Parts: sequence; C-alpha cells; structure tokens
Amino acid sequence: MSTPETGEMQEVNQMYYWISKDGTWWASPYPSYPSQPQEKDSVEGFAPKTAQGPVETSDRTEVPEESDMVEGRLSASAARRLRRKRAAERSREARPETDTVYKETHNEGPFGASNSRDLTLDELRDELHRNPVQGIQCLRGQVWRLSRDAVGCRLVQEALELGSKGVVDLAHELQGHVLEAVMCPNANYVVQKVVSHLSVAASSFVAWELQGNAVRAAKHRFACRIFCRLLEFCGTGPTSQLVDEFLDAAEENLCTHSFAHHVVQSILEHGEERHKRLIAKMLMADLWKHATHKNSSYLIEKALCYCDDEDQNSLIANLGYPQALLDLAMTQYGSFVARALLQDSRVNADLATRHIRRHQGDLESTKHGHRFLIDIGLEQ
Repeated sequence: MSTPETGEMQEVNQMYYWISKDGTWWASPYPSYPSQPQEKDSVEGFAPKTAQGPVETSDRTEVPEESDMVEGRLSASAARRLRRKRAAERSREARPETDTVYKETHNEGPFGASNSRDLTLDELRDELHRNPVQGIQCLRGQVWRLSRDAVGCRLVQEALELGSKGVVDLAHELQGHVLEAVMCPNANYVVQKVVSHLSVAASSFVAWELQGNAVRAAKHRFACRIFCRLLEFCGTGPTSQLVDEFLDAAEENLCTHSFAHHVVQSILEHGEERHKRLIAKMLMADLWKHATHKNSSYLIEKALCYCDDEDQNSLIANLGYPQALLDLAMTQYGSFVARALLQDSRVNADLATRHIRRHQGDLESTKHGHRFLIDIGLEQ
C-alpha cells in the first residue's frame, strides 16, 4: 500500500486508514473517522499499530475490545454488536421525542385544528384520566402510529383499559394492520389489550385478519402471544377457524417449536375438545421425543390434565410403567414428566418407586437424576 497524502483515506483488507496534517493516522474497520489516533510509520507509510493510552469515545462510539479483534479486524460477534447498536441509534433518531406529541405533517395538526399541536404525551395521559371522552377524542387518527412507538403504545393501552365510550373506534383503527401489528415489538401489546378488554364482537377483526397466517403467527416471537390471548378470551368463531388452520398444517415441529408450543398449550387449556384430540394424536406420534424435549415435555403434563380420559389413559399406558418412568427420570426434561406421572393416582407409584430405588445409583450419577430423587423425596 502506498503512503496516502494528507487527508486521504485508503482501504486495505477491509481496514480504512487516514493521515492528518500533524502526522498522526487512524485505522478503523468502518469508513468513518474513528476516535483513536495512531503514529505514522516512517518506513512503510501506514501500518496498524496497537493504540497506546486511553481511548476517547463519544456516546455514539463503541471501541471494540482486543478480544473482539481477529488479525486486525473485528470479530463477527463484535461486528454484530456494533450493527445492532447503530440500528438502535438510528431508530431512536427516527422517532420523535418521547415526551412530545408527533409534529404535524399536514396543514391540520395530528389532533385536528381544535386541539393544541404541542401537547406532550404526559399531558395527553393526564387528559385521558381526567376526561376520558376528551382524551380518547385526542387519540383519534393516531392509534396506528402511536401503537408502534415504545411510549405511545402504553398510552393507547391505557385508553383501551378505561373501557370508555369510543375505545372500540380506537381499536378499529388497527384494522388492515393486524398482521404487522402482532409482529411489532410495541404494537403487539396494543392488540393484546384489544382482545382482552373489548367484547368478542368488537375484537373479532383480529382473528379474521390473521386467517391464512396461523402457523406464521404461532411461530413468531410476538404474534404467538396474540394467538394465546384469542384462545383465552374469544376462542370460538374466527379463532376456532384459526386453530383449524394451525393444526391442519400438520407440521411436525409445532409442539417443539420455541414459540408455537405456547399456542399448543393454550389450545389444550382453552380450546375445543376436537382440537385437544388432534394435539394428543400429534404428541403420541413420537411420544418419547415429545416427553423428553425442552418445549413439548410441558405439553405432555398439560395433556394429562386437559385431554379427555381416553387420551390421558393412552399417555399413561405408554409412559407410566416403572421402566419408562426410570428412563424419563434420567433425562433433563423427561424427569419433569416422570414426576408428574408419579403424582397421578392412575399410576402405580409404589411399584415405580421400588423400581427407581433399585436403580438409585444410576440416577445419582447424573445431575437430572439426582434432582429427580430429591423432588420425589428419595434424597435430601
């Protein structure tokens, strides 16, 4: 690499170098001025050197640790952290200040010509609690925008919790945006309030708009929560159709999926009997896998409580005999299923306990087995 002129930047091996008028130089993995100056190499021109002395940083600058550097470049994990931090900063800059109402973008202010255009969110909240009707009137036309904001979504939730006249109209401003809202880290809380605080008739549009996206919603980090709330508060009509779509997908990993298993649990607790029978069939299709999996093992316990007697007896017949209980107790998550089965009156707990005692040494040799022995009272 040739020595650059003063003020010039060069790129070598994805590292960027600058030289200033006083002879110092900078190195960075990003094409922007870094915070740490380096001395100019008198022979080779520019060469990376270890920074000496303290590094001065600003609130927007993150200097990687030496352990984050791989041959002069940022490691993949350090680069991801920087990208996430910069994305968060851009998001904060793009949002209006949290203590002020969004500025008007048209000739008419966001709350209409008759409303003040410099109300703060705190002032709006005070107005909402002092005069709910007027406060809700001020929120009209702003629900979708406020719902996507970390602070604004709390204000919308408070309005929905009041249950005053006009909140149904506020909720209906989310129509046409439900799928995007349930997947938003902020707006999903507003949709949950719509489902939990409004009547079934007023909130039915949520389930209708999720039709065709049941599996996608169930597998989503935020959207699965709305699916669960629908089952809890309005499990019939469009929600029942949504469950049909979800279970008809016949995907093998629904019970073991990190988020979809929460929806399966809600179906077991609040769903229709025909849906519970389908879930029992899914669990029985690979019972050992589901009984020992981190997520689906909990569903086995729920099925023993909420499925019909026929399905419960089938689960007990396949998992409740002594050797099966011992095998489950040797695994990390199956041990919880074994403990639940031993507490079921339909399982011969005395026979199973005697069998477990004969193999107590094997259980004591594993962390999970030792914990299981303590749980059932065979060890202190």
